[in-house]
Amino acid sequence: MANSVSYDEVTQTITAEGSVEITQNDKVVRANQVVYHLQTETVEAVGDVAMMDSSGDVHFAERVELEKQLSNGYIKKLRSILADGSRISADEGRRTDGNIIVMKNATYTPCEPCREHPEKSPLWQITADKVTHDKQDHSISYEDAKLEIYGVPVAYTPYFSHPDGTIKQKSGVLPPKFSLNSQLGLGVTSQYYWAISPSEDATIGARVFTGASPQLLGEYRKRFEKAKIKFNASTTYSDRKESVGNTTITTDKEMRGHLFGDGLWDLDDKWRAGFKAQITSDEQYLRQYDITSKDVLENEIYAERFEHRDYLAVRALGFQDVRVSDRSTDQPNILPEFEASYLGDPNSLLGGRWSADLFGLGLMRKGNGQDVARMSTTLGWQRRDIFSWGFVNVFNASARGDYYSISDRDEISLVGGSGTTNAARFYPLMHDALSYPLEKDFDEAQMVIAPTVSVTLSTNAKNDTGIPNEDSQDVQIDALNIFDSNRFPGIDRVEDRSHVTYGARTGLYQHDGDSLEVFLGQSLRFENGDNPFPNGSGLSEQKSDIVGQMVANYRDRFTLNYAFQLGSDSLRSERHELDATTRIGNLGLSATYLYARALEGTDLNSSREQLYGDASYQINPEWTLNSAARYDFGSEDEGLRYADLGVIYTGQCVSVTTRARRNFTFEDTGDNATEITVSLGLKNLGTFGNNN
Repeated sequence: MANSVSYDEVTQTITAEGSVEITQNDKVVRANQVVYHLQTETVEAVGDVAMMDSSGDVHFAERVELEKQLSNGYIKKLRSILADGSRISADEGRRTDGNIIVMKNATYTPCEPCREHPEKSPLWQITADKVTHDKQDHSISYEDAKLEIYGVPVAYTPYFSHPDGTIKQKSGVLPPKFSLNSQLGLGVTSQYYWAISPSEDATIGARVFTGASPQLLGEYRKRFEKAKIKFNASTTYSDRKESVGNTTITTDKEMRGHLFGDGLWDLDDKWRAGFKAQITSDEQYLRQYDITSKDVLENEIYAERFEHRDYLAVRALGFQDVRVSDRSTDQPNILPEFEASYLGDPNSLLGGRWSADLFGLGLMRKGNGQDVARMSTTLGWQRRDIFSWGFVNVFNASARGDYYSISDRDEISLVGGSGTTNAARFYPLMHDALSYPLEKDFDEAQMVIAPTVSVTLSTNAKNDTGIPNEDSQDVQIDALNIFDSNRFPGIDRVEDRSHVTYGARTGLYQHDGDSLEVFLGQSLRFENGDNPFPNGSGLSEQKSDIVGQMVANYRDRFTLNYAFQLGSDSLRSERHELDATTRIGNLGLSATYLYARALEGTDLNSSREQLYGDASYQINPEWTLNSAARYDFGSEDEGLRYADLGVIYTGQCVSVTTRARRNFTFEDTGDNATEITVSLGLKNLGTFGNNN
């Protein structure tokens, strides 16, 4: 397409002039003038040349010489806009093999030019004597390159390369990260990313510190058609601090490290299997090197089956307690655990549905610790009725049998027993819950009030018959479990005898989405004696503590979730949990408050009271401030436990994050450190980190 076309028989050329456009396959060339040389089968375009192809790249030039297929040739005064918005300019360039463009005296930047003064230098750019853009390899490489900030050179390298922004995965050296930590000293982290395949990659590297031994790092990830696995690990040869009594000692140097991994396989449409591995050399390592703050590490192998309403699982678990404490811990291994759950069709039996559950468990401890083998079977039936006058009734009947074999019990060894004893328990119950939901419509809202009462009848199951309590220690009444027939978690303890529970839930729901829900409830045991619940649970007296909950949502800008527990007679505060969030313009606030009295028979043997809050403020689309803090009111050494403050800048081609963080804990835990982190991110080049 052109305004005019002429043929020169002497020079064997065809000349097109005036808004010329040539199209061949997926390539388009536009220019003021295009000359086609018949003998050499080359195209010469002059004046406001623009070239486009299927990749989305657009190239501008003063003059272009191209071969017949418009794929290879020479370009003068090149200016390119790549598919991701990046820009390249060069005095001249040459395209070969249809995919490689070699440019001289070139400049690359992903930054958009200033709208008011486009002639000014961008925020940052890379200039080089030679730049090669390999579109097949999706890379841009530089020779004798300089990094410039607003046109001022700040760094030089003889060779440098990075992805061209058109792919998500590319092998290469990751930008280094620098750190200055109060425990580790000055540090440098260098890593190499290996893109093995689109579904597989690995990262290996090292961290070097002035105040600690060097550390090796590694991560591997792989996705299969029906499976995925991931591993990450680190190791070092260093000393560590350990608390013995009231004294902190430094151990000799030793091999330290960690290995984390997980995997999942979909074996078929019903079965799947997986694993989780979490191993570390000592209690301090993970916190000292800021890997994780978990208190207990879990190792698990499992298989599961899902079919209709039925579920089957078998697993083996092991635990590692990494809490730094003077007391010794004895975490058992679970070898094995299995469960099977079967649920009948609705209305398949006497207008209700039947259920059957089977649980098996083996707890094994090292040395002479207590070992437990447990088998539990439950048969149940449930029926739900909605009566014409509005009552909703749910009736449950079940019978459970438990069998235990306990080895290496301290009590047995003290009386000269064999070290093994058996125990059994039969636990039948009937549970009926009756509610009467009432609804009232208003012009712009709806109110629902649902008073509920439930009665649970059971026999005396005798929790003190020698059955150890492994999984029913953390007992706490709340708005979620108060209407349960058995408020004990796990299986080892049961709520025997009989009780009645009463309460009501009220909700006001606006048509625009605003809502307010309030719940109050209490439980009453028919008999006052032989109460199985520990002090502090809210269920240790004949009348339970009063529990309640308030949930509010206002125009998606304010949310509140407040749960509380009050003494039945004194109305004394036993537990409060408050979560609140709000957004006012560009300001976001959230807070979490917890108060709970001690729970007898557990590790929670003292009251707890903590407040955590965080705030963020978006100054403008580029600048954001955020902060967070945790304060402990409950312990003897009351005070601030954690604080951080951050400033974030996110621009079109650069991001800067500055964060100050402080953990106020004990030095031998590995948590006690002050850190200021400054990270710089340059678009398409990666993130440069500087922790000071």
